[in-house]
Amino acid sequence: MENEKQKVDYVSRAELFKHGNDIKKEMSRKVDKVEDKVDKISEEVVELKVLVIPMVTSAKETAKNTQKMADTLERYTRSTTKQLHEHDLEIAHVKNSIDNTLKNIADDESEIKEKRFSNVQIITSVLALVGIILGGILSWDWGQFIFK
Repeated sequence: MENEKQKVDYVSRAELFKHGNDIKKEMSRKVDKVEDKVDKISEEVVELKVLVIPMVTSAKETAKNTQKMADTLERYTRSTTKQLHEHDLEIAHVKNSIDNTLKNIADDESEIKEKRFSNVQIITSVLALVGIILGGILSWDWGQFIFK
């Protein structure tokens, strides 16, 4: 038993080499696994670059085109607004011109109507005066004046 106890207390050089080699092999396997994973990740990164870089470029071009469209729409809106404003001013001018023309026509017609009305008043008053005079003459008792 003592012999076994002594045997356990020390390690031989061969066992140390064997144990060291086992650790080296295990570490080599682990390093190889890590290298394989890194290689896979590198391949995936390359694949992502192949996919993502064109997408980024496309997105940048889309952003430029969108900005160009926004600028074009803004210019179109400005010019359309300006044209509509000028058109509204022209319509207002035409409307005012028509209103003034109609007002002048109405004023001319009202002057004619006023002249006619005043002429009718004069004729009516003359006829009334003649009627009053004739009525007075006819209603006068001529018999008294003649037969007296």
